[in-house]
Amino acid sequence: MASTFAKRTLLRTIGVKGYAQLSPVSRTANYDLKIDTLPNKLVVVAAENESPISRISIVFRAGARNETAENLGVSHVLRVAAGLTTKNQSQFAITRNIQQLGASLTATSDRETISYTLEGTREAVEKALPFLSEVATQQIFRPWEVAELADQLKLELAVRPLQLRAIDLLHKAAFRTGLGNSLFIPKFQIGKISSETLQHYVASNFSTGRAAVVGVGVEPNKVAAFAQSLNLDDSDGRTVASPYKGGEIRSDKGGDFAFVAIAGEGASIKNSKEALAAAVLQKALGVGPQVKWSSNDNGILSKAIIGTSSEPFASSAINANYSDTGLVGVLLAVPAQSAGKLVESAVKVLRSGNVSDADVTRGKNQLKSSLLFELESGSKMAKFLGTQAVLTGSGLSPSDLSAAVDSVTTSDVRNIFQKVGKKLTIASVGNLANVPYADDLK
Repeated sequence: MASTFAKRTLLRTIGVKGYAQLSPVSRTANYDLKIDTLPNKLVVVAAENESPISRISIVFRAGARNETAENLGVSHVLRVAAGLTTKNQSQFAITRNIQQLGASLTATSDRETISYTLEGTREAVEKALPFLSEVATQQIFRPWEVAELADQLKLELAVRPLQLRAIDLLHKAAFRTGLGNSLFIPKFQIGKISSETLQHYVASNFSTGRAAVVGVGVEPNKVAAFAQSLNLDDSDGRTVASPYKGGEIRSDKGGDFAFVAIAGEGASIKNSKEALAAAVLQKALGVGPQVKWSSNDNGILSKAIIGTSSEPFASSAINANYSDTGLVGVLLAVPAQSAGKLVESAVKVLRSGNVSDADVTRGKNQLKSSLLFELESGSKMAKFLGTQAVLTGSGLSPSDLSAAVDSVTTSDVRNIFQKVGKKLTIASVGNLANVPYADDLK
C-alpha cells in the first residue's frame, strides 16, 4: 500500500491511501449529470461518460473539521485504516479480491470530507462493489490492527513537505478550530486513537444525511441501486461552525528557505458566484508558468515582486473553498535572506484589491482550461462531483461549469479581492530570521 499527498485545483489538500492506480480514460468530453436525493437524504449523482473505466465513490462529510480536542487526528487514522478487517471480510480478503479483479480502492480525505473510491473496468467494478460497501460502511476496527497503523502514521508525518506544513498552519491561524484542524494526526496523539474512538466517530458522521454516492462511467440505475443497498444510519449529524478569525503562526525550522502562506477570507462553495470569482482571482494572481519549461508568469503577483529579489524564488496563488467560508492568498518559497522584501511585496498585492479586465479575462481562460483538463480524468471528476454533492446537494457538468466561469465579471473578482485584503492571516515555516511579523507589515 502507498500513500501520496496532492492538491486539488481549488487547493482542497487531501491525503490518500490506495491499493493500486489506474490511468484515467474518458470517451465523452461532455455529459449530463443525473442527481437524485433518496428519501433517507442520501444524495446520488451519476455521470455516464461512456468510459471503459468506471468509478464509484461513497463520500461523507467527516473530514478533519469535525474532530474535537479529544480525538484530534481521528480522520487521518480513519483514512489510513481503510481496508482493515470489516464485519464480513478480512483485510487479506479485501486486498486479494480487489487486486485479482484488477480494480483499485482508494480512501481520500480533506478538511470536510472522507471518500472511498472504487475504480476499474465496468465488469471489475460491478464485481468489487461489495468490497467498497464493506470498507466504507462496515468497519469494526480491531484494536490490534489499529495499533499496527502507528508506523504508517509516523511515516506520513515525517514526509510532509514544508510547503504543505505552511498551508496546514495557515488554516490553523485562520480558523483555530474546525477548519483549523490539521489533516494529519498530532505526534502526541499517535497510539491514543482507540478502536472505540474510531467507531464513535464513524457512528456520528457516516450517515445518510451526511453522505453522497457518485458514479462516473456507470449507468445511473446501477448507481442508484448500489446507494439504496448501503447500510447507513438515517441522520444528519452536526457540523461545527468555523468562522474566519485570522492571525499568525510561525514555525522556525532553520535551513536556507522560508515557506510563507498569506491569505484572507475567501468564498464558500455554496455561494457559486463568489466561489468562481475566487477561483478566477487565484488564476489572475498567478499560479506559476503556464508553458512547460518556461519561467515566465504573467500573474499580478509575479509582476509585482519579480524585481524584489535577485535570487530565484517560487510563488503561487492559493484558493480553498469550504461549505461556509474559504481562503484566498499566496504561497511563497523564498531564500531566507530575501524573505522580508518578498513577503512585504506580496502583502501589498493582497491589500491592493486591484485587478484589471485583462487580468480577469486571462484568469477566466486559465481556470476554464484547468478545470476542463482535470475533469477529463474520471478519478478527479468523481472527487469533484463527490465534494459538490455532499456539501451542496448538487453538481455541475463540464459545460455548465464552463458557462458559469464565463459569467464571472471583473466586478465580482474585485469584490472578492477587496474582501481578502481586509484581514490577512500569515503562516510561515523554515528559516524565519528575515520573515516579518504580521503586525510589522503595513
